[in-house]
Amino acid sequence: MTFSADALIVPCCIVGILFACYQFTLIRQVKVGDGSMAGKDSLEAQETPEGRIVGIYIRIMEGAMTFLREEYTICAVFCVFFGLTIMGLVSWGTHSTKQGVATAVAFWIGASTSMLCGFLGMMIATYSNARTTLSAVKKEDGYTKAFNVAFRGGSVMGY
Repeated sequence: MTFSADALIVPCCIVGILFACYQFTLIRQVKVGDGSMAGKDSLEAQETPEGRIVGIYIRIMEGAMTFLREEYTICAVFCVFFGLTIMGLVSWGTHSTKQGVATAVAFWIGASTSMLCGFLGMMIATYSNARTTLSAVKKEDGYTKAFNVAFRGGSVMGY
């Protein structure tokens, strides 16, 4: 009987993904606002800091999305040209077009998964920031709850 690394790697990945989903559901239990998004246009009209969090959260999320859209546009262009360069150099060095294409495709898959992880990390970080703030304001166990929300937000991406 031979040992396959897949027999260890795949279950560990599944357990890790399930754990991240569980942590995310715990973060979601902290509610931000009433869900109506009413604080978006009247950020200055809110009287309490807790009332302003919804508007601030929405603006931070929009800024993060704008940043990622611009960053990933530049990254995508770079990855296309660099992947083609890799394909050309590997094909030339090995005298095998098949090897060059396989290497470029592997590079593009790696770059895509890296960008996906960066996107998820940014979204979860901005998602958990407002919830951490709201948890910290609570009178009873505020710092403990805030630490737990922040820690869980970081653990979703493995930091």
